[in-house]
Amino acid sequence: MLAGCFLIIVIGLFLAKKANIFQPKEVVLPAISRDIANGMVKENECYIVRITDSYEEEFKFSKWYYMDGTEKKSIFLIGHGPDEELSYIFMKPERNSFLVKGYVHEEMTSYRKQMVFYVEDWYLIAPIKRYYGQEDYRQEQRFFYPRNYLDTYDVEQGDYYPTETYDLTCDWTCGYYLKQEGFYKIRSRWNGSELEWFLVYDDMESAKDNSGRMRYFEDGHIEKKIYIEGNSPEYLLGADVLNRGYDDLNCRDFFMVKGDLKDNGDDIERLEIYKWWIHLPFHYKNELGYWTNDRNGFSRSDIEAGIYNSYR
Repeated sequence: MLAGCFLIIVIGLFLAKKANIFQPKEVVLPAISRDIANGMVKENECYIVRITDSYEEEFKFSKWYYMDGTEKKSIFLIGHGPDEELSYIFMKPERNSFLVKGYVHEEMTSYRKQMVFYVEDWYLIAPIKRYYGQEDYRQEQRFFYPRNYLDTYDVEQGDYYPTETYDLTCDWTCGYYLKQEGFYKIRSRWNGSELEWFLVYDDMESAKDNSGRMRYFEDGHIEKKIYIEGNSPEYLLGADVLNRGYDDLNCRDFFMVKGDLKDNGDDIERLEIYKWWIHLPFHYKNELGYWTNDRNGFSRSDIEAGIYNSYR
């Protein structure tokens, strides 16, 4: 009898540890109730959104949707969206609901022929569901977790990565803006002694130049060395983000900038930058020197690590 009770206690303690019952669960981000969320909904300003599991044509552009009566309507989120700060465990289709506040981006909506919504703030709606996947893929499993808030454990495991500088980033929207006058695509390279900047072209037609200063790469992009002035990313970003290898063949990390490209007659183009955005997700060098870590924004811990120097 005693042996049986002892066995039950041991098993119970094992399961409790497995379920992380004893993990500290300090509240980091509280969820809001469905009733509060429903009361905040306002057309063109505030929506309750979910991720669909539908493969219908309407949702090929975006998996996000909101309810218009009984009908699901596609909505594409840009700006400070929940998918930039939360990991996959919260993003499984039809599991969690979010309240997003912001505005309809009229230019992008007209361009895409589908609603594009710029998110300025978002809230999780209780109950919160987490999906960790199989244990052989994700060892950190929680069978009992808070359903009304995100906690310190979510932060420690990288499942909630709060960012405060989303205004410095861009995603697929750069494809639209780079077609507009005054927007350019640039990237940085470290030549062994100093940082160099290059104007990036994505096709041969837009890169016509007889100066011989073009560099051609197998993935199709073309680069031309330029000098930059004004609001340079160098003022805010550290070497772990900027110092890409000089012979890096791919252009997965770049900046979209708004500025003025000038040639002063010395055959050297200069780009005066007014504002810049780093493309998502961007990569930075880890402690082993590999460009593997990826981010969708900057946090205060990035300042401490020297990855991002200050808020502007």
